[in-house]
Amino acid sequence: MAKSTNLQRITYRLHAQREKLAPSIALRRNYLETTFLNQINSEKEAIQSHIQRLQPGVRRVYLQHRLERLNARAAKKAVGL
Repeated sequence: MAKSTNLQRITYRLHAQREKLAPSIALRRNYLETTFLNQINSEKEAIQSHIQRLQPGVRRVYLQHRLERLNARAAKKAVGL
């Protein structure tokens, strides 16, 4: 009889802990997603300001290509939210 009581207490305690942790996991995920998007946006702005100062050439084409890839990645991530 004592074993089943202890098992019930342990099970109840685990369920209570799970209920407390679930919201914090969702908040952490949202934080990571917004941080990721903010990082992409800041990188895009840095590349755009750098592209405008460059002469036409290979480096400028590379940075424009990088910017297009970042835009596609940000759009893809925003759709996933």
